[in-house]
Amino acid sequence: MGLLPENKPVKQKVEDAKVKIWIYGAPMVGKTVLASKFPSPIMLNTDGNTKFIDTPRILISDEVKHKGRIKEEIKMWSKFKAVIEELSDPTTNTYETIVLDLVEDLYEGCRLYVYDKLKIEHESDNPFKAWDIVTNEYLNTMRELLTLDYNMVILSHEDTTRDITRPNGDNITQIKPNLRDKVALKLVGYVDIVGRMTVQGREQKRVLSFKQDSVTFGGGRLNIRNKDIEPTFENIKNLYNENLGGIK
Repeated sequence: MGLLPENKPVKQKVEDAKVKIWIYGAPMVGKTVLASKFPSPIMLNTDGNTKFIDTPRILISDEVKHKGRIKEEIKMWSKFKAVIEELSDPTTNTYETIVLDLVEDLYEGCRLYVYDKLKIEHESDNPFKAWDIVTNEYLNTMRELLTLDYNMVILSHEDTTRDITRPNGDNITQIKPNLRDKVALKLVGYVDIVGRMTVQGREQKRVLSFKQDSVTFGGGRLNIRNKDIEPTFENIKNLYNENLGGIK
C-alpha cells in the first residue's frame, strides 16, 4: 500500500532533467570531445581513443589476469556489467554523466559473451534462440544502465554502406548508426534524442543535426526534428529547456 502517487500533474524543474542523448557520426568528428564537456563525466570506453581528453575513464575490453600460473580471462561484457552494478548506487561516486563510447563495440562484446555461455561460435549455430538471447541480453543491460539517474551520452560511428530504393526508383544511401536495425530501433527508445554529428564547409564547422527522415536515422521525445545546433552541452540542455513539459 502507499505506492500510488498523488493524482495531479508532475512538473519537473529544468535543472533536474537529465540529458539522455545518442550521438553518432563518422570517426574523428568530435563526438568523444563533446561528451567530455558534459558535467562530471565518466567514460566507459571500448576503443582506447581517449588520449586527447582528461576525462576519467574505464577501458571496457577483454582482460587477462595472471596469478602465478593461473590465467583468468575477463570478458568485456562481464566487466561492463560489473561497472553498471557499481554505478547503480550514485552515493558511491560524484559523477553526473555516463558516456558509452562505442555502443557497437559493446554489442559485439555481448555477442561473444553469449557465445561463450552457449558454447557456440556464431548465432547461426543455434538459430532458434541465439539471436534472441544476444539481443535480449544487450538491450536488458543497456536499459538497466540508461535508466539510472545520470546524464547519459551514448556514442557510435555511422554506417553509410547501405542503399535503399525510393518509390520513384532513385537509389539513395541510408545514414544510420553502425548497429543492427532491430537493436538500434529498440535502443533509441531508451534515450530522449538522437543526433548526427558532422564537420561542414571549409571552416570545418561542427554541427549536431537532428534530422529524421527515410534516409537519416533519428528521432526522440523532444520536438526538435530537422534542427541543427552547435554541439555544446549548453545547447543540448537548451533543447530540454524549450521542450520541458512536452516530453512524451
